[in-house]
Amino acid sequence: MKTVTNGHLQFVITNTQNNVKFQLDLFTLEENSLRMKINELEPIRKRYEVQNVIVNEPKLVSVTTSKLDVNQLEGHFGKTCRFILVSNPFRLDLFTNENVFVVSVNSKQLFNFEHYRKKQSSDGETPLHDEDGMWEETYKTHTDSKPHGPSSIGIDINFVNFENVYGIPEHADSFSLKSTHDTDPYRLFNVDVFEYDIQNPMALYGSIPYMLAHNEQTSVGFFWLNAAEGWIDITNNKLSTKNLFSTIKNFFGTTKVENELPEITTHWMFESGIFDGFFFLGPTPRDVFRQYGLITGTTPLPPLWAIAYHQCRWNYNDEDDIKNVNAGFEHHMIPMDVLWLDIEHTNGKRYFTWDTGKFPNPEKMQQDIALYGRKMVTISDPHIKKDDNYHIYADAKLKQYFVKSKDGSDYEGWCWPGSSMWLDYFNPEIFDWYASRYSYQHYKGSTSTLFLWNDMNEPSVFNGPEVTFPKDVVHYGDLENRDVHNIYGMLQHMATFKGLLDRSEGRERPFILTRSFFAGSQRTAAVWTGDNAAQWSHLKMVVPMLLSLSVTGIGLVGADVGGFFKNPDPKLIVRWYQAASFQPFFREHAHIDTARREPWLFGDDNTRLIRQAIETRYTYLPYWYTLFYKQEKQALPPMLPLWAVFPHDTQTFKKDDSFMIGNSLLVYPITDADVTEVSIYFPGNNTIWYDIRTFIPYNGSETLLITVDMESIPVYQRGGSIIPQRLRKRRSSMLAINDPITLIVTLDKNNEARGELYMDDGHTYDYKKKRQFIYRRFLFKNNELTSSSLNPNGKFDTTAWIERIVIMGYPRNPNKVSINSGEQTAIPLHSYHDKQKVVIIRRPGPSISTDWTLTIS
Repeated sequence: MKTVTNGHLQFVITNTQNNVKFQLDLFTLEENSLRMKINELEPIRKRYEVQNVIVNEPKLVSVTTSKLDVNQLEGHFGKTCRFILVSNPFRLDLFTNENVFVVSVNSKQLFNFEHYRKKQSSDGETPLHDEDGMWEETYKTHTDSKPHGPSSIGIDINFVNFENVYGIPEHADSFSLKSTHDTDPYRLFNVDVFEYDIQNPMALYGSIPYMLAHNEQTSVGFFWLNAAEGWIDITNNKLSTKNLFSTIKNFFGTTKVENELPEITTHWMFESGIFDGFFFLGPTPRDVFRQYGLITGTTPLPPLWAIAYHQCRWNYNDEDDIKNVNAGFEHHMIPMDVLWLDIEHTNGKRYFTWDTGKFPNPEKMQQDIALYGRKMVTISDPHIKKDDNYHIYADAKLKQYFVKSKDGSDYEGWCWPGSSMWLDYFNPEIFDWYASRYSYQHYKGSTSTLFLWNDMNEPSVFNGPEVTFPKDVVHYGDLENRDVHNIYGMLQHMATFKGLLDRSEGRERPFILTRSFFAGSQRTAAVWTGDNAAQWSHLKMVVPMLLSLSVTGIGLVGADVGGFFKNPDPKLIVRWYQAASFQPFFREHAHIDTARREPWLFGDDNTRLIRQAIETRYTYLPYWYTLFYKQEKQALPPMLPLWAVFPHDTQTFKKDDSFMIGNSLLVYPITDADVTEVSIYFPGNNTIWYDIRTFIPYNGSETLLITVDMESIPVYQRGGSIIPQRLRKRRSSMLAINDPITLIVTLDKNNEARGELYMDDGHTYDYKKKRQFIYRRFLFKNNELTSSSLNPNGKFDTTAWIERIVIMGYPRNPNKVSINSGEQTAIPLHSYHDKQKVVIIRRPGPSISTDWTLTIS
C-alpha cells in the first residue's frame, strides 16, 4: 500500500496467470462515498478515461487504516463508513451506518481485465494466439477491426441483504430490475430502436451505468464511469453467512443474522475503458440522490414554460398549419406553451435551414406565436447532409471536422438526408464551432423564442452496424468509437446548450430535448423515451421507464403522449394525457404516418377531458417549479418511486404502477382499458391521503379498491403537506407569472402540515446572478398557518398574492379566522364543509413575498 495523500490509497494488483500488473486507487470522498479506480500499470497504449461527466473533482476526506491481519486492511472514513480490502484474492467490502454490510466487490471472483497487447509477440514474428474475435469480428455484413486487440473489463458488484435494485437505464422493463438468469443481460449501448419491444433488457437510446439498491435499513448506489458498450447480469442469490470472514460477521448492525441473507449479484462487463467505480453509501434515498448529484451534477432549474404543455408531431406542414394549430388551442381554450417542428421544416434535412416554400417567414411565425406567450422548438440532428452547396457541410469539410473511418478518411453513412457525415464533438474546436451555429448570425430565421431538439444522436446511421457507428470509427485524440460510443449524443446536446447560452450572452436558460443521453446529461437537456407506440402496454411501461431515469439523475423526463407509432383510440389518449399531466416533461408527439391528433380531434367529450388534464398540469405548475428548484439544489428528483418517500415500507419496493410527485402527491395512472375500479396501495403507516377531487381521506398502509371513471385518474395529496396552486386559467404559463396563489393544506393526524413555494421570473438566470427569487415556507401548527422566508437573501418583485386557502381534515367549523401581515390584521370570509371537514378561506390577501400568520379560533 502507498498513501498518496490522506484520502487516497494506492495498491498494485497482479494477475497471477500472466503476471500483468494493475494499479488500484482508493479515494475516500465526502458525503459517504468512495471511488475505486483500476487501470493497467504499464499499458502499451493509454486506456480511455471518460471526460465531460464529473462536474468537479470529488473532495477527499481523511481515512484511518489498520491491518486486521496479513490479508485484510480496514479503513474508516466519514462519520459512518468503512471498508475492508482483502489482498488475496482481491476483494472489497463496504459498510455504512458504522456496521451495516452493504456491498461486496469481486466476492464472486469475476474480475477480469483484458490488457492491451500487440498482435505479434515481442520478437515481432510469432503471432499471438488468435482466439475467435480477438482482432476482428463480423456482424451480419459489417466487419469490426480491433487493432489493439481485446480490451474488455468485468467485475461482480454484490448488494448484501438487498432484494431489489434499480436504474441502469434505458430499458423498457420493470423498475425493480429482473434477474437475467434466463435472459440476455441488460445492455448499455446507445442505439436507435424503431418501435421498441417492452419487458426486454435490450439496449435503447441512452445509457447510465448507475444502479441503486434499497432495503428497509439503507439505500446505496454504484456508478461505473465507462462510455463503452456494457452488459450487466443480475442474479437473486442467498449469501451463506458461514462463509463470511469472521471480521465481516460482526458488521450487520442490529439485524438478526440468519444462516442465509438475500444478496443480489450483479456482473458488469464493458468492452473497453478502465474500472472507475463510485460507491454511494447513503444511508437514505435522499443521501444517495445527493451523493450521485455531487459527482455528475443536477438538473438545473428549467424555464417555467418548459415544464408546461408541448404540442408536436412529425411534421407540422407549413406556416399556415402552425397558425391553425395555435388557433385551435385558442378556440378550444386549451393551454399550451410550445409548438414543435420536426425534420420536414428544413431545406432537405439540412439543419439550421428552412424550407422557404413552406416556411418563408420563420421569424414572423415565431413572433406571432410569442404574442400568445408561447415558444417554438426546431430539430437539429447530428448527421450533416453531404452537399457542397450546404454551408454547414462545406465549412466542416474544409476544416476537417468530421469523424474518421479507420483508414483516416471522413466517415460517411446514411441517414434522413441520404449520404451524411458526422461532426467530431470530442474535438474542443469542433464542439465550440457547432455551438456557434446556434447564434442568430449563423442560424438564420431563429429568434430568442426558438429552442432546440437533438434527435437521432446515438448516433443513428441507417446503414451502420446496429444502425449506428462502426466501433472502429476514430474520434479526436485517436479514440475509437468502441471507447466513447455512449457519450457522443451527450456531447452534441452539451454543445447545443452552450450555443443557446452564448446566444443570449448567458442571460436566458436554454431548453434542449435529447434522445441519446449518458450520466451528466441532466445538466443540459431534457430526455424522452423515444419511439413508443399507441398501445396500452406502452402506456403502462411509461412509469417504470421514467422512474429509472429519475433515480439516476435525469429529472426532466417524459414519454410521447399517445404513443409515437400507430393511432390511439380516444380512451387511450385521454388516459395518456391524464397520466402525463403528472409527469415531468409533458409533450404530445406522433409519427408522420399517423392521423392528426390535436386535443380537439377525438370528440367534444374527450376534448373536455383532455383540456381538463392539461389544465390540471397548469394548476400545479407552482408546485412543479418548486420541486425543480429543489432538484437543482438537492438532486432530489421531482418524480419519485414510493420507496424514496417511504423507505421503510416494504410494500413499496417493487411498485411501478404508481409514483410520487415530490413528497406530497401520490399518482396512480389508469393504464388498462375499460376499468371501473383499481386496487390502490396507500403507503406510509400513520399517514392520511386526501383525494384531490373529492377530499375523501384514506389511511396509509392499506390496499383498497377505488372506483374510477373517465373524468380523472386517482391522485392523492399526503396529509401533512401544503401545495401551492394557480387556479386562474391562462393560455400559457408565462402569462400567469404574477397570478395569485391558492394553498391546499392537508392536515396529518397531528393537525399539522408544511410546504414550500419557490418563484422567480421563470426564464433568466437572475435567480442566480442577482438573487431575484422568493423561497417561502408554509407551516400549519397549533391552529396557525405561517408564511416565512427560507432564504432572506432572495428578492423578487411580484404582484402575486394569496387568493385562497383550503384546509382539509380540519375537525370543526372555526369561530373566527384572522390573518396578520405586518401591522395589518384582516378577517377574511370562510366557509366550512362539515361532511368533508374542509375549511375554505377566501381572499385572505397577503402578498406572496411577505411574512404573515393566519390564526383559526
